Amino acid sequence: MNPDIIAEIRFKTSEEGGRKTAVGGSNAAVDFYGCPFIVDGKAFDCRLLLGGQLLELGQTYHVPVKFLNSQFVLGKLFEGKEFILWEGKPIGSGKVLRIVSVED
Repeated sequence: MNPDIIAEIRFKTSEEGGRKTAVGGSNAAVDFYGCPFIVDGKAFDCRLLLGGQLLELGQTYHVPVKFLNSQFVLGKLFEGKEFILWEGKPIGSGKVLRIVSVED
């Protein structure tokens, strides 16, 4: 799966109202984590491409992101654009570092 963007992402800690556990796992079979990516009040289904990496809560990571329907979201993104990750509540936030894929 090729990424559409590279993003800087920080998941909230449990104390901040985020998830209770880290994202991903040490199991190399954990290739992605799916959640809604919210930009400008609209949600888009995305996959954070983990490649077996564990994303600890409260830490910041550079993560490749793939959108299930990139044609609907890529036009809203640019370097520095902020977004929210959602799992029934805001669980993380980030900003676009680089757009890898550009739709025609």
